[in-house]
Amino acid sequence: MYYKLVLSHYSKTSTLINITLIKHLINILRERMIQEIKNFIYKYYIEPAEKGTGYNIVQEITYGIILALALYLFYKALRKLNINIDEKFAIPGIVFTVLIALMRALVDCGYIERSFLTITPGIVFLIGGFFILTILTTGLVFKEKYYKASAVIGLILLLYFLFVFLQHITHLEAILYVGILVGIFYYLVKFLDKTLKLNIIQSKIDDYVVIGQLIDASATTIGIGVYGYWEQHPIPRFLMETFGVYAFIPFKLLIILLALYILNKEVEDENIKNIIKLCIMALGLAPGLRDLFRTVMGV
Repeated sequence: MYYKLVLSHYSKTSTLINITLIKHLINILRERMIQEIKNFIYKYYIEPAEKGTGYNIVQEITYGIILALALYLFYKALRKLNINIDEKFAIPGIVFTVLIALMRALVDCGYIERSFLTITPGIVFLIGGFFILTILTTGLVFKEKYYKASAVIGLILLLYFLFVFLQHITHLEAILYVGILVGIFYYLVKFLDKTLKLNIIQSKIDDYVVIGQLIDASATTIGIGVYGYWEQHPIPRFLMETFGVYAFIPFKLLIILLALYILNKEVEDENIKNIIKLCIMALGLAPGLRDLFRTVMGV
């Protein structure tokens, strides 16, 4: 009897010890997992922003997923308000894209304090969120005139920061260099598209896409090739290191024209097609103008 009591007590004690050990191990694993997640976030998202070391593949994929999700939700909201994604919609879109680029450049020159919300991707979330809110609000209030009201709101903010920018100009000639490259390649594309009857450029939005991406490629080329800047994004950086800085423009142009060809041929819904195109435009125009503004200010 005594033996059974001792055995029972030992068994209960052993069970309690095992449970305690398991809980302790779970806590250790949980703490280590949380720490690993924190280290991962810091290494791939926070540290590059703090040190200005450029973007990495993990960031590119993450922001791509966030962008796709945001576009989907925004598109659904636009359809409920019967707002078509067309040339009118593009007007405030361009204004707010320029605003993002100019504000980001003014962060680089020190006029705007550097923080998560004033650098990429924070500034895109901030101004992009404000753009979405502006479009949806003006769509409810002004109906079919929404694009005019949205553009005016964006222009008010843009004009203020443009005034600040004009006070920091040091390399005005950079605008001329970029403008010449954009003009040459844009009219070359238009000429070849018409002469060869490729029918790739089918609308003004297609023109906006080509011009937006050409501004990015040209500003990058001039910034690196003439003024000694460096490319933050890993894929363009690899291409320029491999094939040379000036090969970047025709390479990027080829990719964009291929994307437009596929969209125009395969996507029938005009709203879906145009929101994708405008997104492609913004992904070129925003960093391109930021690079150009930085170069002009000598930052």
